[in-house]
Amino acid sequence: MKKITQKPHFVFWILIPVLLLIGYIDSNETIAINIHDTYFVITMLNLGALLSIMCGIIGLGYWVIIKLNRRLVNWLTIIHLIITVISLCLILLIPFFLPESNQGITSLYFDAQVTITISAVVAVCIQSLYLINIITALIRKTN
Repeated sequence: MKKITQKPHFVFWILIPVLLLIGYIDSNETIAINIHDTYFVITMLNLGALLSIMCGIIGLGYWVIIKLNRRLVNWLTIIHLIITVISLCLILLIPFFLPESNQGITSLYFDAQVTITISAVVAVCIQSLYLINIITALIRKTN
């Protein structure tokens, strides 16, 4: 645990090729999410690329704070890291376990839609912990 709190940027940078690989495995597969009368369609490759960019930015932020010799709040770092990794895995891996329809589009059933939506909301909301951690590290004294 101490290694993770000292260098959390490595975890996010290791996630980048993993997310790209997951997106590339089924790059032609699309996810169609129906919300009321609107369909949101995104390919797995684009979703993997978007989530990789997010992980790169988060890792860069942690790396800059460590290079500035600032101290992060350990429990905030651990909670942010664990919840972000779990929610990203849920968002990307749920479509792999769903059956395909006739057109080659994975139609998300209600339970899968709810799970992906909750995972996405949690992933977005947990980034507030990241911002709080970065701001407190900038305000605190150096190591």
